[in-house]
Amino acid sequence: MNKTIIYLQVIFIIALAVLSGCTPYMKGSMNIERENYAAAIQSFQEELSQNPDNWRARQGLGLAYLKTGENDKAIDEFQYVLGQESESSTAFGYAPGDIERGLGQKPGDPFANYYLGLAYLYNGQRSEALETWKSYRNKGEPLVEEEIKKQLTVIEIYDSIHHAKHALEREKELATSPPKPGTVAVFYFKDLSPDNRFRSLQKAMAEMIITDLAQVKSLQVLERMRVQFLLSEMQLGQTGIVEGKTAPRAGRLLGAENLIVGSLEPGSLAAKASVASTTTEDVVGAFSVTAEQEEFFVLEKEIVYNILKVLPVTFTPEEEEQFKKYHTKNLQAVLYFGQGLDALDAGQWKDAKIFFKKATEEDPEFALSRYYLDHCPGATVATISSLSAMTVDQLANTVEGAVDVASADQASVASDQGAGPGDAAPPSEPSPTSGSVSVSW
Repeated sequence: MNKTIIYLQVIFIIALAVLSGCTPYMKGSMNIERENYAAAIQSFQEELSQNPDNWRARQGLGLAYLKTGENDKAIDEFQYVLGQESESSTAFGYAPGDIERGLGQKPGDPFANYYLGLAYLYNGQRSEALETWKSYRNKGEPLVEEEIKKQLTVIEIYDSIHHAKHALEREKELATSPPKPGTVAVFYFKDLSPDNRFRSLQKAMAEMIITDLAQVKSLQVLERMRVQFLLSEMQLGQTGIVEGKTAPRAGRLLGAENLIVGSLEPGSLAAKASVASTTTEDVVGAFSVTAEQEEFFVLEKEIVYNILKVLPVTFTPEEEEQFKKYHTKNLQAVLYFGQGLDALDAGQWKDAKIFFKKATEEDPEFALSRYYLDHCPGATVATISSLSAMTVDQLANTVEGAVDVASADQASVASDQGAGPGDAAPPSEPSPTSGSVSVSW
């Protein structure tokens, strides 16, 4: 939020306090501005004891808890504002049924959503932070929304790297642990062409297959990055191709029950694929499909249907309606997309964005390329090796700093457009990074 606006708010609060006396909520807001978070907690708690439906006071209390390192309490407050039940909600003064009645809530509030995700991140709950920020929407601050999309990818990469490291450290233990039923890991189809003509199709094909299989609710399909960075930690090469003999080991480390491995061969475009079981270390089923190179999109769907047949898996008509749609029929678009994935996995953020942009320009309806374009980290993001070496707090600080910059840029844009205090984001949508709590009476 623009610092001038914050300053004017504080002056207004003080002036009003002189005239009418300061409410606990006003005191809490002023203490937030002064970074006196312990006093802010007391004031907001007092306000909520008198007005339990004051969702702004709950926002402020959550922020104060976060700033004092009480992440679990902050999580509870922000969950409550968003209308999410938590295991410990009654421990913080919420009466049974309050959530059902919607007391003190603002579902979808960008302030609560952002800080809930940040509290999860500081708490080391990366999966929860990812799920929370996937639903972040803020029409009032589009630059902040765009930055959070990019930071989702940063967190996902960090999470995948550390999952891989942890799995390798626990390999002996995981060797005797049964994989989760219904879990599927899709590995890159190995390029067997003599001139490597299908190299850019390897990751692109895998990502399209993963996206389609994920539409079937009875399956738990591992995200591509989880597979990618495990293969990288296993030092299986830049392309991360898994041979049949190493697939069971990778499957155990990933906790995947079913493994999809295959190859792309010359001729027209031929794919040979196998569905293997981590538990039995044997092939459950195998198949071959062919298509003209320009009809790679037909080949991809044939692979998906064959995988579902081999497993076997039933799917609803609604699920089939989703995964039978072609991602793109433009070969050049999918080749650019594959190059973008290669660059992304190498931490070459600028190159990745260029390739995703080219793919999207080739086919504006190619949803996967547009998604990756929107979520591609900026050029200033740390390298893969730097991310790998970060602690949880360092990651959270880095992410928070990037969103702070986006918030400042948003304020600058508003200022350049001649926005005054009356044109700023409404009190219901405060800046997610200002540390302020909007005031209403």
